[in-house]
Amino acid sequence: MENSGVFIEQAEYIQPADFIEWSSDHPNEDIIIKKLTQSGAKLLTGPRGCGKTTLMLKAYNKLSKKGVSGAFPIYVNFKSSLKLEPVYKSKANGGFWFSQWMYLKIYEGIYNGFTDVGFSDELHLSVELDFAKKILGLLELGEIAKAEKESIELTTYNLEDDINYVMSLTEKPRCVILLDDAAHAFSPEQQHDFFEFFRKIKSRKISPKAAIYPGVTNFPSTFNVGHDAEEINAWVNPEGENYMWFMTTMLSRRLPQEVYETLTKEESLLTIMCYAAFGIPRILLNMVRSFYFEEEINNLYRYNISFNRTKLLAQVKQSNKSTLAVYTSLEKKLPTYINYVEEGNDVFNKIIDLIKVYNKDKVVERKSISIAIKKELSSDLKKILGFFQYAGLASHKGQISRGEKGVFEIYIINLAALIDNNAILASKATKTDDIAIALRNRNAHEFTRTKSDYLIPENGPALKLKMPACQNCGKERSNDEARFCSNCGSPLKAASIYEELVNEEIDVLPLTTIRIKAIKSNSGIRLVRDILHDIGHKELLSVPQIATHWATKIYHLAEEYIS
Repeated sequence: MENSGVFIEQAEYIQPADFIEWSSDHPNEDIIIKKLTQSGAKLLTGPRGCGKTTLMLKAYNKLSKKGVSGAFPIYVNFKSSLKLEPVYKSKANGGFWFSQWMYLKIYEGIYNGFTDVGFSDELHLSVELDFAKKILGLLELGEIAKAEKESIELTTYNLEDDINYVMSLTEKPRCVILLDDAAHAFSPEQQHDFFEFFRKIKSRKISPKAAIYPGVTNFPSTFNVGHDAEEINAWVNPEGENYMWFMTTMLSRRLPQEVYETLTKEESLLTIMCYAAFGIPRILLNMVRSFYFEEEINNLYRYNISFNRTKLLAQVKQSNKSTLAVYTSLEKKLPTYINYVEEGNDVFNKIIDLIKVYNKDKVVERKSISIAIKKELSSDLKKILGFFQYAGLASHKGQISRGEKGVFEIYIINLAALIDNNAILASKATKTDDIAIALRNRNAHEFTRTKSDYLIPENGPALKLKMPACQNCGKERSNDEARFCSNCGSPLKAASIYEELVNEEIDVLPLTTIRIKAIKSNSGIRLVRDILHDIGHKELLSVPQIATHWATKIYHLAEEYIS
């Protein structure tokens, strides 16, 4: 393979040289990068895979190369933060250990930033780099007893002092802290503590920027979005003028030239594929990889490319299935909201049906891809729509007023779901040219109007939070704070989301059945935990047809599953 990293979807795993070469410019890139590199606290929002990390790394690279007038950059990825969640369940001071972990991760970022801005001198802060790495390792393995022996007690003030010290050394007037995958962990306690830290560290000289998901982020009552931080939307809207340019530019930079040129010869198929990705580059890369394979003959690469309607529609179906799987995975990540996730399936099907009916008699150039829901939306529906946004099933477009008919909230619906369910053009035998025209020419003012109580009937049973069951009698506990079971009186053990996720069978990972069977047959790996604890990928590398590239990829998939 010319470059095994071509299909690495997550920007944080791409080599720096490839990252620059392969990155496509976001349609609003100049504005977003400006906001990420200048003063002020920002929240970069968007569904999984929409490019938040790419934008954060671009902002970091820009600051790293800037002279003394630019800010000192610190980049930190909090992807593994859920590893600290069990500490909240086992220790009364879980919040303290999570905060220590956060500070140490940022100290790591300071040392990296110091090198990346061009300084080779030894840097001495109140926490040495080796010490920070050692304690981080202990905390992520749950070795709290060993960490306690190190007498560590960092505070925001320690961190602020050290950041000021580094700024004086580098002659930088300000500091930007880019906190990637922040507040992604599905732990309300961690999210609460994170935003308290975010609010405290913000100052005239220090500007925190955090990448978060829409719909599943819990802000503490002391944190006000808009006042404490401005939101920036990273999602690329398929209705935008530069949408096709953005998606095809990414493909042209990532794919071998021969492959890309072959794809462009099938203009309608390429258009459908790009729109079905719904503004999420990671999904587009997942689809395109199925259309060609390469072989090496006498040091020359030959590409076998098969890009046709049947294969494309199969990939659109698979993309829809994968997005729905991300949505249903919330049953594991947010078990308290399992009733909402289940009800959401019915809500989504109703939305698809409404759009299908609306589009039935519309000409190809005036099809709808949106739903308009009359305000006020019920709190239950808002929660479900938030989950849709997290998974990429829908995206909030804004509000529109229709005079006496009222104000409506507009949501654009995932295009792979609409295509797969024949909701844009009614017939399965529709020409691909017509589907492409409908997607390209869709009218932004065409949308189906509905009411909140149609999607969730007001007279139906109220949605309830589902409390964890008693470990002794299986009776659902009365509330999340209950210490003893109201049925049998047994002490209640706090449930850990992290423990639930890592103890899942590896079947939950997006791997083929054959691959999973091979791993189980040729290694001791059974659970997600086994992959995460496989130091150096020794177990995975013992499986036939799994070399370094695939072992690393499988590890990243396991890491992604718990993040």
